[in-house]
Amino acid sequence: MALEKDSEIAELTESGKNIAQDVVEQILSTLPPKSLMRFKCVSKWWYHLITSPRFVAKHLSISKHNRPSTCALIKSLVSNDAEAQEPEMVFSLLNFSYENDNNAGGALSTNLSSVEDLTIPTRVVESLRIIGHCDGIVCLALIDYQQRLAKPSQVCLWNPAIQQFKFLPEEPFLPDWSKVPHSRMVQEFAYLRPISLLNGETMGFGYDPKSKDYKVIDIGFSDSKFYGDPECYGGHVIVYPPKAVVYTLQTDSWREIKTFSLERETSYLWPDTFQLYLKGVCYWLGYEQQKEFLCLFQTHQEEEERIARAIISFDTSDEVFHDIMLPHGLLEFYGFDNFLTLHLTEWNESVALFSLLFEDEHKATMWVMDAKGAWTKQLTFEYVDYFPYSLPRKILAFWKSNEIFGVGENGSIVCYNLNTKIVKHLPIRSVPDYFPPSRDTFYPFCCIAYVNSVVPIMNHVREHI
Repeated sequence: MALEKDSEIAELTESGKNIAQDVVEQILSTLPPKSLMRFKCVSKWWYHLITSPRFVAKHLSISKHNRPSTCALIKSLVSNDAEAQEPEMVFSLLNFSYENDNNAGGALSTNLSSVEDLTIPTRVVESLRIIGHCDGIVCLALIDYQQRLAKPSQVCLWNPAIQQFKFLPEEPFLPDWSKVPHSRMVQEFAYLRPISLLNGETMGFGYDPKSKDYKVIDIGFSDSKFYGDPECYGGHVIVYPPKAVVYTLQTDSWREIKTFSLERETSYLWPDTFQLYLKGVCYWLGYEQQKEFLCLFQTHQEEEERIARAIISFDTSDEVFHDIMLPHGLLEFYGFDNFLTLHLTEWNESVALFSLLFEDEHKATMWVMDAKGAWTKQLTFEYVDYFPYSLPRKILAFWKSNEIFGVGENGSIVCYNLNTKIVKHLPIRSVPDYFPPSRDTFYPFCCIAYVNSVVPIMNHVREHI
């Protein structure tokens, strides 16, 4: 059906010759990327139009704001061969449509309309972790899950809609802790321990609206020094400041940036888990950590090592980190236990913080941040009634401002409508980032809300519309 429509448009616009070029451009800007990739062969004019930065920006704007459906990119296990002993791990594109639900008084409801398995030009899909996404470009890291240390071996950018894929050059500035001799790791684990907490999740990805360029940000542990006698557990540890680097797509290179804004008088701010990019800013969940430990034993106590939870942002234009205060209602959760899970997402073009409390009341609460960094509680509900078998470990997105799209603890994909109180369990399951599994609970899962685009990765040039 789609091919017939594409053929009709091509014949109408190419043979008629009397249709104004701006009308042709308007029609093409509403088509899916697959159709546009085929239409580049119609004529030279069509090729130059579809690949022009102005058209790419226009198509992206329409995809973001006038989408008749919503997409999600997910890493899942599928069995393509009935005789295969083990299922294959693939990235799949889930396409959703909005329909009136007669069981919910005619309210709009999200339905899974199609699942498309994608081809990615690497044979190690199981080791690829989704770092972030922006404008249809997905940033992936090839993680060494045997080492589980700070520096991923390779990073790549991928636009699934137009099947462009690019490995980034090796980053030369951050220490590669995967090459630290095992003997040193064992002997000095107490004060080298922060590197085991950095497993690729500190990387971020976003767009710089001033330079019109896409950037990958990575933060790493530089080193620490112990003074005293390790065998007597006496002395103190000094942790060195974090290092940060930025990759820019236009230059295809890495460079080191300053991290003074992450340093306080007696502590550092550590971006720990990248959450989202929105309007020129990248956001991490992280923590505040002491610069110095008075004795070696303290480094084995996470509560002493980490002072408080934190939200850390990064302006992609001026390349400066900032800390954002948590909502007042969450300041009482001082520790880092598993009873409270936080996740940042987008809601009505604003940053939203979702907290999931797994103790006693099982409440989900969402705060929305305004332009000045102040939080307003937007909603609270007890989710245990709606997710009895798969507690939502990650909130992926809000759709149409009233529907939560999330991933459960067992990898199930669920949609919850805030207005109708109806929850849908989709017939597909995500796999954890950490695969093969090495612990009972896996968070987060490889699944993101996705926007189809024709933004190129090769020979990147972009304009605003």
